[in-house]
Amino acid sequence: MVGIWRELPGPHRRWIVTRALVATAAINAIVNAAIAWLGVQGQETVPLWGVPLAEASTFWNAIGALFLLPLITCVLTTTAVRRDMRLGSLASLSRLRSAHRWLAALPPARLRRGLVFGMLTVAALAPPLTLALVASGFPELSREQFVVWQTVFAVILGALVTPLIALGAMADPIPDRW
Repeated sequence: MVGIWRELPGPHRRWIVTRALVATAAINAIVNAAIAWLGVQGQETVPLWGVPLAEASTFWNAIGALFLLPLITCVLTTTAVRRDMRLGSLASLSRLRSAHRWLAALPPARLRRGLVFGMLTVAALAPPLTLALVASGFPELSREQFVVWQTVFAVILGALVTPLIALGAMADPIPDRW
């Protein structure tokens, strides 16, 4: 990303900093705190491991976030970038597609692209996350601790994936529609 950052015009850098990092961090903090709080109602504590969909657990909520956060972020961010390109406030950086093959390999449809980002994020981050949780002896959390953990996790994850998602959308040709 560092090499690509140098190639970006000022408006694209500003968009990534203000919208893909700052605005997304605020949105992720609010939305994920609310989801985490609602998800642990009826539980006094949240275990590291648990039965998926039966009870909240740190591990399975993190795995869900690894998939769902990039998926949803991709749909929303790609829509916002395409809108700004159609309105003329951002130019297409389609020239980057030839220099950075991963950009050209992204599916054009937002939902399919989001599914790809979600699957890649799980594949790349679930193994080291699992190892870190096991190696650290990650404890059972109180409801409040879990909400804080899940919120911080989502904000950090968003900061990792959203700039890449935005860059992918910026490298698309200017769409006929958002």
